[in-house]
Amino acid sequence: MPYRSVSLTELPPEHPVAVFAASWQEAAKGRGPLPWSGFDPAAHKAVLPWLLLLKREPAADPALAESWHYALCGTGCTELFGFNSEGRVFAECLPQAAAAERLEELARLVESAEPLFAHSDVPIEGREFLRVFRGLFPFASDEAPDGVIDHVLYVIAREDERVLQARCAPRAKPGVDAPGRENGLGAE
Repeated sequence: MPYRSVSLTELPPEHPVAVFAASWQEAAKGRGPLPWSGFDPAAHKAVLPWLLLLKREPAADPALAESWHYALCGTGCTELFGFNSEGRVFAECLPQAAAAERLEELARLVESAEPLFAHSDVPIEGREFLRVFRGLFPFASDEAPDGVIDHVLYVIAREDERVLQARCAPRAKPGVDAPGRENGLGAE
């Protein structure tokens, strides 16, 4: 199965990508990227195994693959790929055609500052039989000029993966009705 862009409505609501997307959209309230300082991993325990964090130095050119590196690779992603990608340069382990597709996708994300969704095979030799849904979610650190995207959270899971938690939710602060939503995804 080749790489195919999809809409969020094509994903099962219990899939890790859809679960995280619901939380991201609630926090974004129609604007993106979200501030990286507002991301709280503890508020997203249901999807942590499928998170892959891509970072770049704020001054680096976002159009260059070597400007981006993998800072975190959840256990579910490690199992999917057959290796841990932490510390590697973006797309270094992918075939050339898949790397070009992913770089084009990343450019669209940086341009739109809105999540993107896809359905594809895992483009790694010996793993091509695995079908996944992927979601890319844009974030900007405090160091990024004018909210330029310098952090991308990928949620990547097999197409048949489901999580028990219906959605990710910010952690509650004592005495506050809607905690953490004003700053992003569960920040306290």
